[in-house]
Amino acid sequence: MESKKSEYSYLGLLVHVHENISSKMSCQELFKMNCFSILIVNFGYLCIQIKDTEIYLSANEIIMIPTRTSCEILNRSDQLRISVVSFPSAFIFKNSIRRPYVGYFEFFVTKVPSKVSLKRKDVVVLIDLFKLIDSKRRSSNEHIFKNEVVLFSFNLLLYELANIYSRYCRYIKIKYTRKETIVMQFFRILEINCKTQHGVKFYADALFITTGHLTKTVKEVTDKTTKQYIEEALILEAKILLQNEDLTILHIMEELQFSTISFFSNFFKKYTSMSPSEYRLKLNINSMV
Repeated sequence: MESKKSEYSYLGLLVHVHENISSKMSCQELFKMNCFSILIVNFGYLCIQIKDTEIYLSANEIIMIPTRTSCEILNRSDQLRISVVSFPSAFIFKNSIRRPYVGYFEFFVTKVPSKVSLKRKDVVVLIDLFKLIDSKRRSSNEHIFKNEVVLFSFNLLLYELANIYSRYCRYIKIKYTRKETIVMQFFRILEINCKTQHGVKFYADALFITTGHLTKTVKEVTDKTTKQYIEEALILEAKILLQNEDLTILHIMEELQFSTISFFSNFFKKYTSMSPSEYRLKLNINSMV
C-alpha cells in the first residue's frame, strides 16, 4: 500500500493516514493531551506508555487512547507506519448523528486504553474510512453539504469501530469506574427522555443521586455539564423534526414540551443563530440548489 501523509484540522479533528514515523519526536507530536486518539499500526511496532501502563503495538493492532491521558513513546521500529484520528471530547459529543450514545459511546467515557489485534481485512476497512474522512474534508467548499458529509463520514468510522470492538472484545470485561457508569447511564436515560424532560433533577432522580453530584460527575468525565447535554439533545431533536414539513412549528414546540413558541424559538436561536422557521427555510433552499 502506498505511503502518504495527510492531515487536516476541522473543529479539532485531525487525521494522519499512513504516516511514516522517522523519529520519536514526530510520533510524540501526533498525540494531543486534550484529544481522544484512534491509533492503528500499519507496519512495524510501537511501544508506548499510557499513564503507568506499557503497551506494545504491532502491525494490524488498534488502540483507543483516552483524552487527558499522558502518552509517552518508549520504543519503536526503524520503519514504522501508523494511521491516527484524533478529536476532542466536544467533537464526538456535539457532532454525532441522531443516536450518538448507542454502541460506541463507552469508548469515549472509559479512561482505560483498549488495544485489539485485528484481521487485516478489518484494518483495511478502517483505513478506507480514514481516507474517506480525509477526502471529504479536502473537497471544495462549494459543496453545500460539506460539513454534514464530513460528520457523517466520521460517524461511519465510529459505528464500524463499535462493530469491530463488539466482535473482538465480546468476552473481555471492561471495568468501568463508578463515575463512568453514572455518565453512561445518564446518556441512556437522556436519549429516551430528552424530548419531554429538560431538567437536571429528573435525570439525577432517575439515577438516585443529587443534581450536584450528577453535574460534577458528567463534567469531570466529559468536560461538559449535564445541562449542556440536555440542551444539545433538544436541539438535535428539533432539527430532526424541522426536516418534516408536515409538522408545524407549533406541533414541534408541543412535542418538545416548550411552553410557548417564543420560548422555543429563542432557545433554538441561541444555539443555531437561526429561528426554527429560518432553519427550515435554509433546509428547503439547500435542497433546491
